[in-house]
Amino acid sequence: MKKALGKGLSALIPDSYKDQMAAATLQEMPAATVTVEPEKAAQKTTVFSKTAAFQLIPISRISSNANQPRKTFNTETIEELADSIREKGVLQPVIVKQKKDGNYELVCGERRFRAATLCGLQEVPAIIKDVANEDFLEWALIENIQREDLNPIEEAEAYQRLAEERAISQEEVAKRVGKNRATVANTLRLLRLPSEIKQYLIEGRLSAGHARALLGLLTPEHQRHMAKRIVEENLSVRQVEAIVNRSNAHKRKAKTARHLSAEIVDLETRLTHFLGTQAKLYPRKNQKEGRIEIQYFSLDDLDRVLQKIGLPKN
Repeated sequence: MKKALGKGLSALIPDSYKDQMAAATLQEMPAATVTVEPEKAAQKTTVFSKTAAFQLIPISRISSNANQPRKTFNTETIEELADSIREKGVLQPVIVKQKKDGNYELVCGERRFRAATLCGLQEVPAIIKDVANEDFLEWALIENIQREDLNPIEEAEAYQRLAEERAISQEEVAKRVGKNRATVANTLRLLRLPSEIKQYLIEGRLSAGHARALLGLLTPEHQRHMAKRIVEENLSVRQVEAIVNRSNAHKRKAKTARHLSAEIVDLETRLTHFLGTQAKLYPRKNQKEGRIEIQYFSLDDLDRVLQKIGLPKN
């Protein structure tokens, strides 16, 4: 496979197609388009030269990419793209590979393909590429990353799959997809988060910046509570980073200041498990008096803790 993969989508599209696009623009004509009217979707298409770098291929002969890293497709945005296609046509061809049976498998352009199907088009413009089976994921991943079409979890899972299937390092993955190694490493770290937080990322309720800040918390329980607070209070990434830094600084200071007996450590552990949140004991030197510190992460969490210890409601 050509090393040009990491250089961008332009490496996948031949110069002849780009030249044709430029020429069509000068003529104030939509380039490489398949136009459609809602009531004539099955009949109306633009005629292309036989020497074009792309071809019109029947949609019925194209199957989706089984290695598509994108798992979530927003129905509303697909419909918006379909509306655009009805008005202006398909402005960029999809990329396909011809199969042994003469049909085609989609390599890049899943959203355009779905929107064109929704429009009722019978054909789409396509560039045919001879892509090795093991390269399908890489090509689809590059397109989605460069179009910023993947949510953070889809991107992380695609990096992980690429590394595992190709038996390559994070640094090599970064080279393949045109990213720096730190970006790939930080994205992969998101897979360590609890499933609830991953779902927030998939739904767009948390950003990747929020998630990276949550990784600084010490336990999954703390991460879940903080994630819920972010959503409820609409906290910014900077606010979350500040809260996490203060929490960790407090924990480090408390850890160095306390000298606990085995009995106190055991009691702390039992109390933490009972309350479902972190609890700490601070005995005085004589070991007969001290204070208890119970952590909560939202008002709902505070109510839960108070109910747990049996505080009656007013």
